[in-house]
Amino acid sequence: MSVLPGVMAVVAVAVLSACTARVGGLPTAATTLPDELTSEVVFGDLTTIAPCSLTDPEAFDEYGTAEHATPESLDYCAISVDTSGDADVILSIGAFGELSAQPELEDNRVKGVDGGLWVGQQDDLPSFCSQLLVFPDGVTMQVSGSVVDGSVDACPMVETGMDYAIEVIQGRDVEHREPEDGSLLTIDPCSLVEDDDIAAIPGLSGLSRPDEYPGKHSCFWEQGPGSPVNVRLEFGAGPEPGLYTQGGAEGLVGGRQSATNRYPEVGENSYCSVETGHIEFDEGEDVVEIASVYARAPGGQVDAACAAATAVAELVWPELPEA
Repeated sequence: MSVLPGVMAVVAVAVLSACTARVGGLPTAATTLPDELTSEVVFGDLTTIAPCSLTDPEAFDEYGTAEHATPESLDYCAISVDTSGDADVILSIGAFGELSAQPELEDNRVKGVDGGLWVGQQDDLPSFCSQLLVFPDGVTMQVSGSVVDGSVDACPMVETGMDYAIEVIQGRDVEHREPEDGSLLTIDPCSLVEDDDIAAIPGLSGLSRPDEYPGKHSCFWEQGPGSPVNVRLEFGAGPEPGLYTQGGAEGLVGGRQSATNRYPEVGENSYCSVETGHIEFDEGEDVVEIASVYARAPGGQVDAACAAATAVAELVWPELPEA
């Protein structure tokens, strides 16, 4: 059964109202917690986590009007906050990562949490703020806030979101999705293409995968730290892909209807995306599962980025289940 926003709010409130003890300064259900709350103990199968079970729009009432935003990802829950000062913030809650990818976080600990967990401050700009909950097995869970309009400090909202997620985790109330037949949810994108085949694409020689993503919804290749050339294959969710940029194109790629969008100048780099819609995603209105390829190249080389993204999509799309 898929988790709907209304159901999640009721469940979360019920769990919090049943809290009878305090562990590490946070309320938890009246159960004995293991000495180590590893990601496996807390979540089980990370690929099917329902990230919206980690949060609730009502948790952000003190900042303004909050509601579930249009889904963007299989990995995190998006919440929109319209603040009393007319600023708009998008909170993203639940994305998994690896501490090994950012060891500098050890020097930015915010607090410890019972069960061997701790919180690190990843970013602290008012316009973009993020914290990571670090589990004893090195898996991380992110809460971030981005100011998309107006001016406000997103960090207090991020802290609130993190505290709420910790309450849910300690209350052992994390929920799982039950994927439909043919869903991308339980398919590891890295399993659909060989690393050598990626590196054989013109312009992508030398690319390799530096990190694994515990949620298994994303695969990333790069030439090396700081290199302007990289490619990401991602399974997500959102409105049916369309054209968002000048010079984009729609048509068949790898046998599937796809949308290609060009971003010639983003800072010092160029980007290109190729996306195809999949089956309905029932955690929002008019949204579908989406397979996406994002390619980055040096500035002024958007044609090369699009050629690379298209080549990757032509390898992967035929391996996807039928929509």
